[in-house]
Amino acid sequence: MIRDKERDGVVILGAGLAGLSTAYHLKKGYALFEKETEPGGMARSIRKDGYIFDYDGHLLHFRKEYTFSLIRKLMNGNIAPHKRNSWIYSKGSYTRYPFQANFYGLPKTVVKDCLVAFIKARVDSLSMRNESDGNFEDWIRRIFGEGIARHFMLPYNRKFWTVEPRELTCEWLDGFVPVPTVEDTVTGAISSSTKPYGYNSRFWYPIKGGISGLVEVFVRKTRKVHLSKKAIKIDQCRREIIFEDGTMKRYRDLITTIPMPELFRILVNLPEDVKKAFSAPRYTSIFVVNLGIRKDDLTDKHWIYYPEKDIVFYRAGFPVNFSMDIAPSKRTSIYAEISYSNASPIDKQRLIQRTIDDLKILGFLSGENEIEVCLPVDIKYGYVIYDSERKKAVRTIKNYLKRFRIHTIGRYGSWRYMSMEDVILEGKEIASALCASQ
Repeated sequence: MIRDKERDGVVILGAGLAGLSTAYHLKKGYALFEKETEPGGMARSIRKDGYIFDYDGHLLHFRKEYTFSLIRKLMNGNIAPHKRNSWIYSKGSYTRYPFQANFYGLPKTVVKDCLVAFIKARVDSLSMRNESDGNFEDWIRRIFGEGIARHFMLPYNRKFWTVEPRELTCEWLDGFVPVPTVEDTVTGAISSSTKPYGYNSRFWYPIKGGISGLVEVFVRKTRKVHLSKKAIKIDQCRREIIFEDGTMKRYRDLITTIPMPELFRILVNLPEDVKKAFSAPRYTSIFVVNLGIRKDDLTDKHWIYYPEKDIVFYRAGFPVNFSMDIAPSKRTSIYAEISYSNASPIDKQRLIQRTIDDLKILGFLSGENEIEVCLPVDIKYGYVIYDSERKKAVRTIKNYLKRFRIHTIGRYGSWRYMSMEDVILEGKEIASALCASQ
């Protein structure tokens, strides 16, 4: 084993956005390691035959002025705003997102069912608490009523999360599910022209390079990223990391973005209560079918949600409508996302063909001869499942690791639902905290 004679102030494991943001904000006194052959984590893009495919749909939404100013400065003109053009396909009709504010175009019986139940739910809510407490299914029924629950919210969330909504808590909501007023919902029932709703009604995306363009500017602003450095053992008592290549690194503080289930496998001598906590986290995985298509007039929509079971994917996106640089001239591309989990496994090879068949049924493909590139991407850790065990387990794990100056960050390190902005800000916060403690 090759031992590092120096103890770095801070070691960062993982050069995704969380790790890169931490490194950027620390400025100095750190070493950054990444197990893959390139940085970026989930915010990477793959180039193939003139197409650029992001690992999954990645868009920038800004709630904080700091993040907005930082990214605009770093991107130096290579980023553009977009007004969201997203839709839902159900009951044989396209309606604008979000469903709960846009019934126009649905069958009249469905419109009436959703609208009457929503108004009743709003009236009933005046006499009860309206917080995001209880389980997610109860919250849906209480806030939106039985119609919206039955026609969209419950089937879509079953498809997306792969578990029953009643198994989820409401800790993750935080504005991610828009709640319209009665007036706006009535307007959306009689007109297709409604105001934008939700945190992503306006988003930003790189003009060139796909989402990797964002990663590249962070990499340029950090010190060297040590690639192909997979940690296989962390001795938290000795504050040492052993890598797959036989090298060892010592640290004062360790920041890790490694997913909690993976981190569990490389820590040593864990107490029984911490082992039990590590066994609790659940997650969905995402199988993304990326297609390069030999035509350029597919649709002007950014993405479409599919709540019904007869379509295999829960969402399909059209990246050329984010950036013309994503595909060659007179070409376009599609990504289609399918959720799965240990409790709801899939046959991946069969689902590639099923995805293509469904895209033909939906009218996006005339025949398979239009497909130039088919690039499936299997994402093991997609979304954290917020069940009743998550909060306590994460608190137990984090409190234990803090005793050894180990800090877990990022979507999978923190084990929570986070946007790219959230991840960037968390990197800033941990960097500030460590600088203040020196």
